[in-house]
Amino acid sequence: MRDYTIIKIVVMLTCHLLFPFDLGLELDFTGKDAREVFKEISARRMGSLSLDGRLFAGATFGTQVYKFGIGLIQISFSFEGDVSQAARLSCFAEQIRVGKTGILSYCQSLVEGLIGRAVKYATYRYERRLTDTDLFPAFVRGENHEVEGEPPIKTADTFIRRHQKALYGVVAGEPNYDALSDFVLERERLGNYGYYENEIILIKRFGAFVSSPEVPTILELIKLAYAQYWSLRAYNFILDHELDNAQRLLERLPPYYKFWVMPHRYQQFSREAVDFGKDKLAIVDSLYNVASNIPRIDSDWHLRTIYQSIEKVFNIDELYKTVEVKLERIEGSYNSARDVLATNFFILLDIIFFFALAWSVLDTFLLWKIFHK
Repeated sequence: MRDYTIIKIVVMLTCHLLFPFDLGLELDFTGKDAREVFKEISARRMGSLSLDGRLFAGATFGTQVYKFGIGLIQISFSFEGDVSQAARLSCFAEQIRVGKTGILSYCQSLVEGLIGRAVKYATYRYERRLTDTDLFPAFVRGENHEVEGEPPIKTADTFIRRHQKALYGVVAGEPNYDALSDFVLERERLGNYGYYENEIILIKRFGAFVSSPEVPTILELIKLAYAQYWSLRAYNFILDHELDNAQRLLERLPPYYKFWVMPHRYQQFSREAVDFGKDKLAIVDSLYNVASNIPRIDSDWHLRTIYQSIEKVFNIDELYKTVEVKLERIEGSYNSARDVLATNFFILLDIIFFFALAWSVLDTFLLWKIFHK
């Protein structure tokens, strides 16, 4: 029996490299795009890309911005090769060059200009934005080239079994995929979310591989989930700073006897609390309003199942919970600070009242002594 796991079948592949960036904004679209979750703000052709001396011509560049404040640069190009070449591209995507510039530096150099173009849709601006970088490769499989003497691939399961290790390298970003043990492949099994027997939808945190008649829709779902994942990372970044501020304010609250410091600290506390309140409203609106209005999901069981599976890949539910916990902790910190300030203020009033009463008693006593002399 022939061992198909070592057969290399040349296919036409399209690679979509996704670079997310935090806009530091919340957006609202108008006109015909008012109900859309994202808006495309640029699309053009670009020069050749290269990796390890191989050129990839005909690359295209596009940018989408999402209502929840995330932009996504998409660089796409097609090439002929086997799945192992796709795995190498996936594992070393950050080493791809645009001319003489690394792809991450190239994308970063465009971010400020893209943010400037998105500002006109802004409804709220955060004081800080996440500046981390990431690159997510998604590969789309075209038709096989016939290889003489080899049986054609008729089902998705056959293709996945034949290229199991290389496909794992594509979606998991594992450069040593050839050396993976059966234990790893069994434990981290490649789950195909395809609806039809010849449909392939494989996705993990570091890559995706798709062969489907609904490729455009599935790619949009992947991009949407990836953008939401990045937005939750951005919210966590903002809330970490807010949490540090709240804890610092708690630590620096003046004791009741330093009454001359209280007005300044109260003003600072009020300003920070108001800023947090604005951030919280923007974040909560983004989490619960935008995310619940994803088009075409509720009416299509297959697309809804795919999207839910992609959400699990990016651990979105856990990130939601983390954001909610941080919001509660920060709000609790500001409430505690408010209670401490109020308590200290009333302690100060009690002390003033006590001294006023004591002075009144003393004054009355002195007047009584003077009167009896």
